Amino acid sequence: MLDFYYAATPHGQQLLMFLEETGLPFRRIPKPAALAMVDHWPADGGEPLPLQEAGAMLLYLAEKAGFGLPANMRGRTEARQWLFWQKAFECHGADMAQLCGILDKQLAERPYLCGDQYSVADIACFPWVSAGGCALSAFPNLARWFHAVSQRPATRRAYGREQQLLSTLVPDPRVDNTLAEVLP
Repeated sequence: MLDFYYAATPHGQQLLMFLEETGLPFRRIPKPAALAMVDHWPADGGEPLPLQEAGAMLLYLAEKAGFGLPANMRGRTEARQWLFWQKAFECHGADMAQLCGILDKQLAERPYLCGDQYSVADIACFPWVSAGGCALSAFPNLARWFHAVSQRPATRRAYGREQQLLSTLVPDPRVDNTLAEVLP
């Protein structure tokens, strides 16, 4: 069992999406500020393992669940690069068009950020695109990807359980990356 100390942020949504995607058992504990997690059943069988930092938690969970990281070394490396790249949204959020352009280019010839397989990188980037207020009509590849990820059952569950977050995650009603279609 994982204790997931959840904050209503894009980082919180990343982790909730991953947990919904994998079915790992967790207990969500509301926490108004930073995220944290405690794995009471770590793979090494030792004492409960406390975790913090969303990227580190996503990597840990991906390894624990055997989901979201490609099997080959190059694919895993690419997934990790995009997982860490999503931190650019925090640092450079004011230039959303540039960030969305980078993602759009990456998605030009592939369905997901790391190729044919949905990965931890897609999970990490999706909430930031959702929250970012970028007009997806200007980025057709990103719009296609956004729609595909938003229709995944785990994404629908993660956002459906957090309806009250939509005003926080999609702050500008004039942009077209709304999650209204995701909700049940």
